[in-house]
Amino acid sequence: MDDFEDELNIPAADVDSPEEETPNQGRIKEPIHLHLPPKYKGPSRETGFHKSTRNCLKIIRDAMLHHRWQEAAEYFSSYTQTLEDTTVSRQTMACEIIWRLGTEILHHLPNATAVDFNALYNQTKNSGVRNYAKICLEHVFHLLLNGQFDEAKRQLSIAESWRYGKHSAAQPLETKFIRAYCGFLDYLIWCDKRPESGLEAEDVSDNQEMHSYFRQASVTLGEIIRQPGIWDPFVLSYITMLEFYNKEDQALKVLQNYAYNTDFPSNPNAHIYLYQFLKRHKAPQSKLISSLRILHSLVPSHELMLELCVLLMQTWSEKHLEEALRVSMDLLEFSSWKFETKAWKCLLKIILNLKEKHCLEYLKKEWSVRRSLWLAMHFRAYIGRKDSVENVKLLKIKTQVLRLTGEGNIAYFGISLKVRRREQADKA
Repeated sequence: MDDFEDELNIPAADVDSPEEETPNQGRIKEPIHLHLPPKYKGPSRETGFHKSTRNCLKIIRDAMLHHRWQEAAEYFSSYTQTLEDTTVSRQTMACEIIWRLGTEILHHLPNATAVDFNALYNQTKNSGVRNYAKICLEHVFHLLLNGQFDEAKRQLSIAESWRYGKHSAAQPLETKFIRAYCGFLDYLIWCDKRPESGLEAEDVSDNQEMHSYFRQASVTLGEIIRQPGIWDPFVLSYITMLEFYNKEDQALKVLQNYAYNTDFPSNPNAHIYLYQFLKRHKAPQSKLISSLRILHSLVPSHELMLELCVLLMQTWSEKHLEEALRVSMDLLEFSSWKFETKAWKCLLKIILNLKEKHCLEYLKKEWSVRRSLWLAMHFRAYIGRKDSVENVKLLKIKTQVLRLTGEGNIAYFGISLKVRRREQADKA
């Protein structure tokens, strides 16, 4: 609410004016009848109607800021009369204010119904053509969240065919999203009609209907995801349908284009989806590693880096073990992984494999570069005390790692030794 006036370019005088401020003396039970301005063809000027609406908007704003939603709703019913303003610029601005304030108020009213939401969206769509596509999308999201798929589909069909001169041409991105969600709705209906795994197939008529929705959704989604952009939910929907019909080759091409096409923005999720698809379909180890290497270059802290380390270790190649060491140590330099036992276990396993192959020079080389950071980040005395209280297993693993690096006379060792003596005393 603080930046509401700036975002809508509302002049300060149109919202708050000390001379015209009217104290709020309680709720009203009937809408205020605002004075309509006379038809005036000269320069723009403030009328009694404009003053009334300005004060009304101020009361609504204050009520919302203090979470008095019922009071805001009562005054809002009066503020909608601003749509009758004969000044085009003011009416256009009022449409956007009514849309944004109205939806916010309805979401906070416990007794608001679907009829109230539909009435508001239809009123603002018909009045505020400048934001028609955005309002349509918001209306559809509301319907989807409430499980009204058929009504959402109907509203999208209406929005897809909407044309209003330069106003529709000025909303290309929103129009593209409307098209995309038309395909997504077809996918959701297809999911609803798809037989569950383990059950017998539906009869022929039902299958034909399901195939019809597949064709509609695949055409629309295929058209959308070929255009540069971030289309994660639509790509996943399309891949699900292609896999259902055993069109793995086509699905692979879609995912590879989504991940590797240089016209598309950088998107780590695209590489995650490709890796998961390859893993599901038992792709060669080299392809899995190649896919995760690109993900590592984009998001070295991703949890799939543990899988990359496992894949690299499975090759039992010195070169791959060295790479796994770097990937594992990169992961542990992120604070979110600092106390993760599974990440430290992975690092320890890599180091032990290097030791078995007599390749600890790789560890010493990597440790010499990272030593100052790792001693401060992982092996300070207070961290050792924390590990000894919260996770003794982690303390032992980290001590083994530290010992294999060749370090000595570090306080962390002393804390680990005290824990070991304490355990021996407990056993005795």
